Parts: sequence; structure tokens; C-alpha cells
Amino acid sequence: MAKKKGKHSALEARRRKNRRRQNAERAARLAREGLVPEEERAVALAAPAEPQGAGTAPIAPGPVESGGAQDGGRRRFSLWRREKKPRAPWRYHPWVWYLMAFLIPLAILVATQLITIQSVEDTVAWIGQNPAAFGLGYLLLLACEGILLAITGGIFSAGLILTVPLLTMAIVSYFKEVVNGVPLMVSDLAMATHMGTIAGFMRPGMSFGACTVPSVLAVLGLLALTLLFAKRPRRIRWYASLTVGLCGLLVMVGSANLPATRDFLSGPGGEIQAERNDRLGFLAGLYSGVLDSAVQEPDAYNENNMNAILLKVKQNAASTPAPAVQPNVIMLMSESFCDPEAVLPGVEFEDDPIPNYRALAAEWPSGKFLSNTYAGGTGNVEMEVMTGIPIAFVGEGEDLTSLQDETAYDRAPSIIKAFSAQGYATEFVHSYTSKLYNREENFQRIGFDKLVFEPDFPEDAEREGPYLSDMALTEMMISEFENRDKSKPLLLYGLSMENHQPYYTGKFEDSSGLDFSSDKLGEEELGSIDALLHGIHDADAALGALLDYFEQCEEPVIVIFWGDHLPGLSMDEENTIYSELGYSTTADTQSWSPEELKRMHTTRFLVWNNYGAELDVPETLSATGLGVHILDWAGVPRPLYFQWVDMALEDMLLYRQRLFVAADGTPYYEPPEEDQRTVETYRTIVYDILYGQGYIAQAMTEPVQRK
Repeated sequence: MAKKKGKHSALEARRRKNRRRQNAERAARLAREGLVPEEERAVALAAPAEPQGAGTAPIAPGPVESGGAQDGGRRRFSLWRREKKPRAPWRYHPWVWYLMAFLIPLAILVATQLITIQSVEDTVAWIGQNPAAFGLGYLLLLACEGILLAITGGIFSAGLILTVPLLTMAIVSYFKEVVNGVPLMVSDLAMATHMGTIAGFMRPGMSFGACTVPSVLAVLGLLALTLLFAKRPRRIRWYASLTVGLCGLLVMVGSANLPATRDFLSGPGGEIQAERNDRLGFLAGLYSGVLDSAVQEPDAYNENNMNAILLKVKQNAASTPAPAVQPNVIMLMSESFCDPEAVLPGVEFEDDPIPNYRALAAEWPSGKFLSNTYAGGTGNVEMEVMTGIPIAFVGEGEDLTSLQDETAYDRAPSIIKAFSAQGYATEFVHSYTSKLYNREENFQRIGFDKLVFEPDFPEDAEREGPYLSDMALTEMMISEFENRDKSKPLLLYGLSMENHQPYYTGKFEDSSGLDFSSDKLGEEELGSIDALLHGIHDADAALGALLDYFEQCEEPVIVIFWGDHLPGLSMDEENTIYSELGYSTTADTQSWSPEELKRMHTTRFLVWNNYGAELDVPETLSATGLGVHILDWAGVPRPLYFQWVDMALEDMLLYRQRLFVAADGTPYYEPPEEDQRTVETYRTIVYDILYGQGYIAQAMTEPVQRK
């Protein structure tokens, strides 16, 4: 045992001697290179040397701690260690990293509110009046940052991943509210991949708002400081990062599932997105919309009740007599077509912007068309016309063009499928690309045989402004009609683009040529009106050319023409041309009364035919009911679903968020009590077809075959 201990002591002595020799050699080298101050060199040379054994080379004295201190035989050269690892400056201290971790979510939250409200004073007031909502929003952002920290390991990376999409959504929401009067909706997120195309619809020179650029620069500046100064503390190990990420995940899950937070986020029933944003702030409001986006199963939804509804529809179904002739049907939805003299009351017109429509409306059935949208959202109008599904019955996280279950379009009711079942060829022609609203995929599923988009037009097709002209669309529709399979009648749906927003001076190469004036508007607003009149006047001319062609056609043809929605005539975040002229009371759509909402969702329609048919056409049509009327005018048997739509039209014309129009034309924010039963039955039928078990879906949507 003593022998083993002696061997250990000898081994330790040799190790100490080697360390001293290495320190001495290093000190000598530094001295030769002039890197050691004189006093340090003197201390190193004065150190006692290790006794030499036989056959051992002399060993230079090793350097010691400044002042000659020793630590158990281990001598360090302090100057060497100071140069190798200098003391960290303040910016690398852990507290800087922790400070940035807590500041970044706060900066993002404040910035998004500033972009949304566009006022420092009002933002501060909102925070003071809604501390719980502000605190919850901050906690949610902090939780998201924690999750990203666990994934990326860096505060800068996590902050950047949070900043870019959230600030982008706030900016998009600001512009959407300026143009269309409503903020970013959860359903709009489905259009994220088309942001470049949508950005092209913005009016040149539109202001970003006073607070947008400073808010973005402030957050980006904070991220830059984080990159430069916030060094990750070494003592944060992987298990600590994992713990932070799990805590963040628990916060997010808890906010979605704990009754207290879920009730707080959900708020009162029937709350629209703009009201959510006012109560919770932009980010928490959008998050609340995501949580409430799932369609709730109706209380009365079960197989027995659905079969009872089916039986009732069958008992009340009206038969459709076979028509004496099977007409071709031309549906033409004109972008933002309206009567300028009606919607621009402060403008004096020397020339009639729509002479063809006005002359035709005096002779043929025409009237008001109730759209399900204002200033944008064409895709939802066309889908409601073709399916008869009120937009109020789909989830908040989707709309009629972006159902999360894509197979729902295969099950959805469609007048296109009904026409196909009667031997019609079905075709859709649009003078723009297929990029928006998933038209190429969705329209095939709802029954169209052929789709024609801008790339299919002739290379020399006429353009007016940034888009193909309405006359080019008319020529393409005539060409498709002439080259069709003449063994079948044709259902041809046309959608124009020339008159799409934005409206601004210089949109078209030439002015409208129409003589008008207004002492209520400035030069910029008059330029916007001239661009609008240019597009509407061209649409009117194209309508005249289309009907001139079909008037000479020997085959029976019905033409249904309507405007999809009113044009968006925004001036800035506080004013529109409508509000300046008195057609609306304010640019703030939240404050519109039901009567004003109805007025701002009303355009014009016209029904024409070339074979003398006496068609039963109401004075007011809606996006919900137009499809069933088209079936009747063409003599196409109604599937049971459209039998139900016809029954529902006895109580309601239109239902969308915050606007219900009863059958007599009276508008409400929500359905009145006497119409609740019809609305709930309608909702339940739609739920069964799109989201539920499909108890009666096939029976309701299956096209009727004539015997």
C-alpha cells in the first residue's frame, strides 16, 4: 500500500514539473517577443527552479500568479489568461439577453396596435382601458416566443419569426380596412399565397398611415440591437430551453381550453372581427377568430331530425314543367357594376354613364341585386349564386371559396350540376388569371366542364388599363358560343375584370370622355370617379354588344346580367367618396345601420331573352336566391336543396354577418324571432352537407332526372 502511494506521489511530482517547464518556456517566448511587461518578467525569472534529477535538462523557472501567489502547486500566468479570454463587456451580460427576450413581444404587441389604430394617443388609451386584454396578448406572444426559442435556440431568430408575419398581417389588415371597410379576417389567411396579386389592387400612392413605418422601424431596430448585444447566456442548457418551450405550449393550450380564458377570448355571441379587435386588440382578436373558426354542430342535428327536414322538403317541393324550348343560358357578372347616378348623389352628370343598361331596364325585367359583400370578395358572390349557401353559415376561418375540407365542393349543391344533368354543356370564362379564389380547382368540383382564363384569350385581345377589357370578354364569350358543341344547350358564365379596383387618375390611357362635375370633391377624388366611370361605361357598351349579337341569334338565349358588389372608393382610413357625397354616413362599416348596410350591398341586375319568354322576375334578387330563379327561368328541375332555398326565400333574401334581409326587404343586424326557425333549419341543412354526417346530403343535392 505504501509502495502504491509512493508511485502516485512520484507521478504527481513529474506532472507538476512538466507544467512548470511548459510555463517557463511560454514565459520565455513571450519575453523574447516583448509581450510581457518588465515587472512580470522579473517575477517570472525570480521564481525558484525545480530540483533537477540526473540526466535532466535544466528547467527555466515557471511563471506564477501576479504577486507570487500559488494554488496547490498549480501556477497560472495571469497575463496570458487575460489576453485569451478578456472580461465580457456589459453588452454581453446575461441580463441584456433576458431583457430583450421580454421586450420583443411587448414591442410587437404595441406596434400592431399602432398600425391598426394609427394613433399613439388612442393606442395608449386602449391599453389603459383594456389592461386584461393587453396583458393576455403579451402573455400569448411571450408563449409563442418561448416555443420558438426552444426550436431555434436564438432570441434574434425567434423574434424575427414572430415579427415578420405579425407586422405584415397588421399592415394588410390596415389596408383592407381602408379599402373594404373590414379588417383582416381569419378566412383571408387562405389568400396569403396570393398577396402579390392582391397588392396590385391597391391604389397607387395610398398612405401607409402615420404610425405604420415608425412602428415597423422601432421593432426592427430592437431586433438589430438584439443581434448585436444579446449574447445567449452559457448557463442556459438544452433542458432549460425545452422547459421554456413546454411552458409556452402549455400557455397556448390553456388559453384555448381553460373556461376563463376561452370565454374571455370568445366574448359575446355574434361578435364580428372588427368588434373582436376593438375589445382584444388586433393580435388577440385574430387569435380569438381562429379559436372560434370551427363550425359548431347545431343543437338539433341528428339523423331523425334531418330525415324529418327531408320529408318536409319533399312534401312541399314544386314540380318544374319541361320548357317548350331548352334555352342557352348566359350569366354575366360584371365587376363593380352599379348605377353611378344612384351611388354618387353629389355628382352632376351631363352624360349618362350607362345608356344601354338604362334603355334595356326600361323594357326588360331589372332591379336591385343584394350582394353578400361590399367593395370586394367577388369569389364569395359567385359561389353563393351557384350554390345557394349563405355565407353566414360557413366557419369564420373559411369562406365559400376556401372551405377547409376541399371534398366539400364535391358534395356541395350547385346549379351547374343541375344544368349538366339536363344535358347542358357548362363553361366559365374569366378575363383574369385563375390565381384567386381557387377557381380552377373549385369550379371543376361544382360541375363546370370547361374553364377559360386570361392566358386562353387571344394574344391581341384588347386591354383597358391594367386588365383585359370588357369588350374582349364579350368577344371571347361570343367565340365560345359559336364554337360550342351545338348538339347541346350551353350554360356560359362570364366574369369581367376591367372595372376592378383600384380607381385613380391615370388608370386608363384616356379619360372616360363623360361630362360630370361635383363641388364636394377634390381633383384626386374626381380622377378616381373618372376611372370608375370609364370602367362602368365600357361594361355598359360590352353588354350592349353582347345583346346585339344574341338578338340576331336564331337559338333561344337567356342573358342574366348583374354587378357583383359596389366599387371600393376609399380616400384614406377615415373617408370614402361615398361618405363625402353622403351615400354613406361614414367609412366605418361597424357603425352602419341595417338600412345603410343593405344600401351598401345593393347593385343592379337585368334579365333578357331573345325568344319572347315571359319570365317571373322579382324586383329584388339576392346572391342566395338568384341561382334557384335561373333554374326556373331555364326550365331546369330543382334538386331538393334548391327546393328548400325557394321555401326559405319566403322568409329571407340574404344572410351574412351583421346583415339579414327579410323577404319583404326589411334589413336587420340579426334574424328576427319570426324567421329564426327558417334560419336554423337552413343552417342545419348546410352543416349536414358540408361538415356533418351527410344524413340527407346526397338526397338533397342529387340532380333531378326527368322521366
